[in-house]
Amino acid sequence: MLQVDNLVKVFPNTLAVNNLSFHLNRGEICGFVGPNGAGKTTTMRMIATLEEPSAGEIRLDGISVFEDPYQIRRMIGFMPDHYGTYHGMTVRDYLEFYARAYEIDGPLRRQRIGDILEFTGLDQIEEKMVESLSKGMRQRLNLGRALINDPKIMIMDEPAAGLDPRARIELRYLIKNLAERDKTVFVSSHILTELSEMCDRMLVIDKGNMITFGTLEDIQRGLQQALRIQVKLNQPDQIAALERFLLERAGISDVVVGEGATLSFTLAEEIDKVPALMKEILNAGFLVVEFKPCALTMEEAFIQITEGLF
Repeated sequence: MLQVDNLVKVFPNTLAVNNLSFHLNRGEICGFVGPNGAGKTTTMRMIATLEEPSAGEIRLDGISVFEDPYQIRRMIGFMPDHYGTYHGMTVRDYLEFYARAYEIDGPLRRQRIGDILEFTGLDQIEEKMVESLSKGMRQRLNLGRALINDPKIMIMDEPAAGLDPRARIELRYLIKNLAERDKTVFVSSHILTELSEMCDRMLVIDKGNMITFGTLEDIQRGLQQALRIQVKLNQPDQIAALERFLLERAGISDVVVGEGATLSFTLAEEIDKVPALMKEILNAGFLVVEFKPCALTMEEAFIQITEGLF
């Protein structure tokens, strides 16, 4: 659906985006991560045809932004971090205005607005004035405006910024729902835990350069050199004995007793050796209620990826 090849953007005295290449599939959610000034917003604006690339190519569904930017705009829903509102307009008036701007006529316009009001949960407040909306409701309206042309790809720049926890959960649900409707979603955020919960792949950039791109699992495996295992027992008084049991075995190190009846350790073996180790622990009489690998969190992965870069 989206193909970016060797994308470059140069401003006076600043290389904002440097030879960036990636592709996204239909119905995929991709998280776009990087520190402030990394080039995320500039990249999104170029994809949305709001900035002209200095070099490189962007194609949406096979169409180049250089060949037919007007057609590209009809395929894109762009949700910036800030958007303009107009005094004296209701929620429905606002969507009506943008539907007319896209030349959506008559019955189709009424149906499209009705569907968006229902999808975003704004149908109960469609006669409310836009300037009186809460931050969360404004973001829903911002999303609705970006959906008015029924885009194939949604570009969302920090959509969860400033939202309370409930509003963030609701927004995450809406984004997942968009992907289920076969729309590609390219979303930037500083809330890394939320991205890891909903994204199929992650793109990390810094100073305009790609740092890594792939699924979170692939990124974690690439960073985590040794396997970390967490064990939880049914009886806390067995923890000390399990600690001794593990320390006596080759290939096990860094045994750390945690809170309650848990401990973790590093295993220098391949993951296919884990079942045999678990069987040994059970045969030794330890009452295990949980035994699982400990993957890096998104925050830990981001820190490792960008260590020393900024």
